Amino acid sequence: MSLFILSGYAQSREAALKALEKAKSETVNPKKMSQPAPWVKLGNAYATCYDVPITGIWQGASQMEMHLLLKDQPILSTSTVEAGGRTFSVESYDDKDLYYDESGVLVAWNVKKPLLEDDMLALSYDALNKAYELDAKGSQGKTIAESLKGLHQRYVNEGYSFYTRGDNAKASELFGESVVIAKHPLLNIVDSVYTYYTAVTAAAAGNDARAIEYLNKCIEIEFEENGDVYASLAECYKRTKDTTKAIDVLNAGFTKYPVNQSILVSLINLYMETGDEPTKLFELLKKAQENEPTNASLYYAEGNVYVKLNDFENAIKAYNKSSEIDPTYFWGPFSTGKTYYDMAVDIQEKANMEMDDAKYNALLEQLDASLENAIAPLEKAFTLTEDPELQAYVAEVLKNIYFRFRDRGDEYRANYEKYNSFLGN
Repeated sequence: MSLFILSGYAQSREAALKALEKAKSETVNPKKMSQPAPWVKLGNAYATCYDVPITGIWQGASQMEMHLLLKDQPILSTSTVEAGGRTFSVESYDDKDLYYDESGVLVAWNVKKPLLEDDMLALSYDALNKAYELDAKGSQGKTIAESLKGLHQRYVNEGYSFYTRGDNAKASELFGESVVIAKHPLLNIVDSVYTYYTAVTAAAAGNDARAIEYLNKCIEIEFEENGDVYASLAECYKRTKDTTKAIDVLNAGFTKYPVNQSILVSLINLYMETGDEPTKLFELLKKAQENEPTNASLYYAEGNVYVKLNDFENAIKAYNKSSEIDPTYFWGPFSTGKTYYDMAVDIQEKANMEMDDAKYNALLEQLDASLENAIAPLEKAFTLTEDPELQAYVAEVLKNIYFRFRDRGDEYRANYEKYNSFLGN
């Protein structure tokens, strides 16, 4: 006679499946199937089956705590995984993978062998909702509500796990289901946070239609993140090529949250892209600058608007202001130098078309002056970036300028050779 003793983990699997079969039998028993209690039992049985592979596991647990908890389950392998822009240490068990961050904290899991192939959380909700519908007297209301709360938390935890692993589409689906459960009449909760997370993860997954749906729901329930929801919604509309909707949303958001920088910058960018209402655009820029006087990028944006309007003098003033505010801001000196260089190119084109010698010579003087003015800011910009493409672009422009002035002396020739050599390397 042989004696086979199931491990604690195996016993929990067997017990969960046995409880599920018993609950199922009660819901098809003619004497019990019209009562709410068997359906509550079935809903909880499905939830228990879902829990089995991750029983006792929680996000935020230490690796040591998990090793103690799962001591009867052998770790089959360990690996390092890149997911969602992060690096994780992954311990693989027979039925699950556990993801730990760099400090050894459990942040996500992946159940490889669920107890059932069915969608256990969805089946649990269906059973609990059936119990609610049959509970005319409300005798099971409190019990059902507690089970629904547990189900809501399971969806949230699973959503976070998929989000952490970089699967935004699945995370959005799970967060969305948690919102549905929260709205159940027995809970009647407006789950604003997970309505927002449903939208954010949908947008990250590239599902703008779903993101738009849930961001609009956020506005309906007045969960607006101090205006950031309007900016996010406008970005979704822009990606779907609905510029009119994007402008309407941003204007509504600006009216309600005039100091929100995300809305202001989005409006500025949108007006710049469409070329509409420059007066309104400058009003918005001035407001943004008043709200963030040390934000150099706002003056850079102002300079860009002036460039689009061919007002190079004011563009350079704005770019210089951005450099004054933040001497380490690459785009300030770069844009100043590039504007002078672009002006020189325009002057060169005019000179090539000029037949009058006196006017031609005057244009050449303007050309050289613009090129001279471009040198210092471009030299500064070259030192402010390590981006190879930006450095190459600046070096190319400086090389061209110094080549034109190479006969002025050794310094100009040396600088020409410097940038020419840089580009060659």
